[in-house]
Amino acid sequence: MYAADAFGDIDTKRCAKRYFPLDPLQLHAELKTLKDKVDRVDGLIIGSGFESADFSCLKQTGRRKILGTAPEKTNEISNKAWFASRLDDLGIPHPLTYTGEALAELIAGGKHIPLHYPVVAKPAYGGGGTANFFCKTEKELIRWVTELPDFLYQDFIKGQHASVSVLLSKRAAVAVSVNEQLIGVDSLSAPGPFVYCGNISPFVTKFSDGTCEIAEELTSKLGLIGSNGVDFVITDDGPVVIEVNARLQGSLDTVERSTGLNMVDEHVNAVRGELPERVAAKRYAVKAIVFAKQEGVVIENLEVDREGIVDIPEKGRIVKPGEPIATGIGIGDSRESACADAMKNVECIKAGVR
Repeated sequence: MYAADAFGDIDTKRCAKRYFPLDPLQLHAELKTLKDKVDRVDGLIIGSGFESADFSCLKQTGRRKILGTAPEKTNEISNKAWFASRLDDLGIPHPLTYTGEALAELIAGGKHIPLHYPVVAKPAYGGGGTANFFCKTEKELIRWVTELPDFLYQDFIKGQHASVSVLLSKRAAVAVSVNEQLIGVDSLSAPGPFVYCGNISPFVTKFSDGTCEIAEELTSKLGLIGSNGVDFVITDDGPVVIEVNARLQGSLDTVERSTGLNMVDEHVNAVRGELPERVAAKRYAVKAIVFAKQEGVVIENLEVDREGIVDIPEKGRIVKPGEPIATGIGIGDSRESACADAMKNVECIKAGVR
């Protein structure tokens, strides 16, 4: 396995035969430098951060080696305005959504803005929630629409954040796990109220079956393949779709530990047309991403506990406010015991930065 990413974590490098550092601000140029290497590999699995990347620089032989949803389709789905329109066509519940341009026209015409406050503002592309924020009043909304016309503006949906991990072949889909999402967690020093901080698997609600059915139907109709994820908010009335991640998801850590599946193997098998049987969770697993509250330096070797700490930075690395430091993992027979196990590792991570 070769790996290319922008972090260069110790455990990533340890798992890879070769490692290639990437500059996230120059992905297209970086992909050009990797194109000859891609031509020599057996398959290419695209992870997060590449949803809007331009893979046209790859030769046709390289593009055929992409294992998963085609980059053009991934790019289309990551366009939140297009995605909201598609959900309208399919009749699937989702937040009322307007582009900044559409709202500007309503404002200019003195017409009523049908959104409900607080309104969530988010970039038209991208995930992770790092740039999302609230517009709490109409005055705030009008100001931000003027300053950020390329953003989307949505109704805020109250409920529990969740995701469904789905495996798809060209003929069928199977949901393998419903996961609780950790969003904007203060104890993990999340730099914003919508920032993704990890998962807890499984997530059991009275809507679990229906949520899985929506995820399977939606990803199938979108024409996805391999491992994909659907983000939801579970309200008192049922699941509401927020977005789709047409790639391997951050919940991989907890899904694997909870179900016993190897999600990379299952992703490749699904692309080849082989899906697993439905699986039941064997245990609870927690993933908790720790963010830097202030600038600091990693002073400890966090690699000591390989089972409980992952995404491990090198000793001496400088972390800036809002950057992820490392991830604490917890496993247990109950949600409570798994969370307690994860928080012990979270405290070790925090203690390792000064």
